[in-house]
Amino acid sequence: MNNLLKAESYKLLHNKSFWGLFLFSFVLGSIMLFDSNRLTDDMLDASLYNIPLMYFLIIIFAVPFIGEDFGNRTIHSFVSGGHKRMDVLLAKTVIYLSASEGILVGPLLFHSFIGMVMGSVEVVSVTDILAKIGLIFIAVLAMGMLPLAVAFVFKDIGRTLAIPMALFFLMIFALNSDYSSQIAVLLPMGQLRLLSLNELWVSKIMILGIDVLWIFLLYIISYIGLRHCDLK
Repeated sequence: MNNLLKAESYKLLHNKSFWGLFLFSFVLGSIMLFDSNRLTDDMLDASLYNIPLMYFLIIIFAVPFIGEDFGNRTIHSFVSGGHKRMDVLLAKTVIYLSASEGILVGPLLFHSFIGMVMGSVEVVSVTDILAKIGLIFIAVLAMGMLPLAVAFVFKDIGRTLAIPMALFFLMIFALNSDYSSQIAVLLPMGQLRLLSLNELWVSKIMILGIDVLWIFLLYIISYIGLRHCDLK
């Protein structure tokens, strides 16, 4: 397991796609602040408002980091080399989700730090800020599990990109419907939008439970996809 984590970490740190998307997220997130700042004076909330719109970045990243591993038989070599499929999935999941946090949450933390220095982040208490950031981290984990699950189920580059991207646009459409408030509670990206606008109408414990359920279900689906894959 440790060797798998080291291999995936090395791959991530030397992946040009990751660093390109990581830097692009900072640029895009900073530009989008000009618009979201009109909705709230709080820099953290303004940056948080943009995370759902940047979801497509981690969908794109799933292609070179997971989808291509089936095409070039990297995952096949791990399994044929004696590694358990569960360990391969876990290592890939840990590193991919860590990268997703960096791409989506990195700009948020940077903007929040700048906002605190400038006095444009409302700090009610350190506990509240940490709880909010913790909830954001969990929601992004749940968001990242969708493209990961699709990649392990379909095992090709085209559908790894196309299916999550189609679902992304469907979720955007749903979050702009007449039932957006009810739908948003069930979708991690919708939860972040409600959280940024301070319009969360259910408890944070319930939101946490929904996100953990998404993570668990999508992980099980990922494992089933890998378990029934012929890697010989």
